[in-house]
Parts: sequence; structure tokens; C-alpha cells
Amino acid sequence: MPQVTKDDAVRDAILQAAERVFQKWGLNKTTMEDIAHEAGKGKSTLYYYFKSKEEIFDAVVMLFLAKVITKAMSATQELESAKEKIKKYIATLLIELKSYTSVYSIVREEIRRNHSFIERIRDQFDPREEEFIRAILRSGLRSGELTFFDEGGLSAAVKAIIGITHALEIYLLVENDDLAQIDIAAKMITEGL
Repeated sequence: MPQVTKDDAVRDAILQAAERVFQKWGLNKTTMEDIAHEAGKGKSTLYYYFKSKEEIFDAVVMLFLAKVITKAMSATQELESAKEKIKKYIATLLIELKSYTSVYSIVREEIRRNHSFIERIRDQFDPREEEFIRAILRSGLRSGELTFFDEGGLSAAVKAIIGITHALEIYLLVENDDLAQIDIAAKMITEGL
């Protein structure tokens, strides 16, 4: 296990403090001074690690999403079937995102206002998700479980699944305030109609 450096510990403390402040005041009302006070650090320390509150906000959101995606990927490890793995991954992703939605309402608001924020998120996480989905689909293709595409269509199938998850995430978590729909979508994916 890698050793945590002093810089890592300070950075983590800043992000944890920022998370609390953003939840309380939102991105627009939060200042670097608010975050510094909550972290018990000077503003100069914050500026050593981050250029702005927006950069801190991005780091907080990226950390949160990394946890969600890791949990969704881990949920599939005990499953053998490629179809079941895909269903479990998407359903877990939605359920985990929903569990954070009430806490991270500020993230929803920022995404609604700033579509470039979505692009930054996708640039960060799409390659990881694509690699994960590709491995599952390739396994299902080799075993004969998946027959709706061939090796030549693997990339298109990966992009289609990632596109479906993005569409669900945007609709259910950004454009919609009815959290019950997330539960219904997750059940439809795992249990069928």
C-alpha cells in the first residue's frame, strides 16, 4: 500500500473541508477563505494546492465519482455472466449516484449550469469505464453468451453502453428531481420489464 505523504494528507483535509462547505453554501457562495477556515489552514496553503475554489470543487466531485465508479465495478466481481455484470454495473452506478444526490445537490446544480463540467468529468472517467465494459463484453463474446455483435462491433457496443449510462445519469440525476425514477430504472435494468 502506498505511503501517504504530508502533501497528500493536507490535500485530503482541504477536500474534506471543501466538501462540507460546498454542501452548506454551494459553489457560488463559498469562498477560498470559507474552505481555509473549515480546513484549519491559511488561504496561502489552499492556493499552494489549488488555483481556485472551482478547481477544489472539481477535485471534490472527481473524488466522489471515482468512489461511485469503483463501487459499481466492484459490485460485478462475483458475477460470472457478462449480461449480469453489465446490468449490475449500471444499476449499482445509478443507485450509488442516487445515494449521493441529496448530499451532492450542489453538483447537480453546477452540472445544470455548466455543460463543460460534464465534458471534464467524461474526459476523466470514460477511458476507465470503456476499458471495464470492453473486458466484460469481450468475455461475453468469447463465451458465446453475447451474440448481438461480433469482434468488429465491440467498440460500437462499448460506446453504446457508455452512451446509455450517460443518458440515464443525465436524465435521472441532472434533469429530473424525482428520485423514485432512479429506483425504477435500476429495477428495470436488473429485473427487466
